[in-house]
Amino acid sequence: MAREKVSQLTRKENIAAFLFILPPIIGFCIFTIGAMIFSFVYSFQDFNILTGESSSVGFKNYVDLFTHQLYSKSFFNSIWNTIVLLLSVPFSMILGLILAGLLRMGEVKGSKVFQVLYYLPAVSSAVAMNIVWRYIFNNEFGVLNLLLGQKIPWLSDDNLIKAAIIIKNSLNGMGGAMILYLAGMLNVPKDYYEASELDGAGKVRQFVSITLPLITPITFYLLITGLIGGLQSYADSQVFGAGVQGSQTIVYFIWARGIDQSRYGLASAASILLAVVIMIITLIQFKLSNKWVYED
Repeated sequence: MAREKVSQLTRKENIAAFLFILPPIIGFCIFTIGAMIFSFVYSFQDFNILTGESSSVGFKNYVDLFTHQLYSKSFFNSIWNTIVLLLSVPFSMILGLILAGLLRMGEVKGSKVFQVLYYLPAVSSAVAMNIVWRYIFNNEFGVLNLLLGQKIPWLSDDNLIKAAIIIKNSLNGMGGAMILYLAGMLNVPKDYYEASELDGAGKVRQFVSITLPLITPITFYLLITGLIGGLQSYADSQVFGAGVQGSQTIVYFIWARGIDQSRYGLASAASILLAVVIMIITLIQFKLSNKWVYED
């Protein structure tokens, strides 16, 4: 009787748990898996959403991305811009690591206040943050140009706008990296530091030989999520860059050249290629993680 009651209780708990996770599962199946399937199908078609007509074109959409005179140049430009803008990922990780180290050692007074201030961009709206940064980098009356006493064309020059986006994303991302790195540092057993002190190791040696290796799982997580997010960047191009050529990313190309011009087959082809690249990069990172990520 006792076992039957336990099994009934377990069954009820499993049903309740399943009902709680059912809505996100349904949403994932419809809006993620379903969208990927439709994109894959439409990537081989010339689809017109206004008329609902579609015709099979084989691999033409994929070929047009690399050879068509109207699209290939923009596509290659968006690939290059996306790769360059990914520099903000390691920069934000390094800045977050430095801040976490200073906070861990108690070198920053009012550390709790600084933690909140640095983390605010991570929980703020991407559109709102891009608007704020656009005012900071404004060519005419931006805060940065006023401080420098110059009129630097941050938002109109193709190279300078890349630098502005990298700076912006590095500062925006360091707060989230700082919180995670700080949590990882606080979880490192103090016995390791005490033992190293007995051996005469200094703070720098402890950080390099103990802290860094033990927080590699956090580094791996930040690297994975940072690269995935960077490859899918859109707000930087649309809101901050306002479509300037030097800021156009792959996702912006998908919208501007594909969806905005009703080339849904072309947009689907670019989306599938982007998804494949993200999956390959992620799989490579997981494959190589065994060589440098610490496992307890």
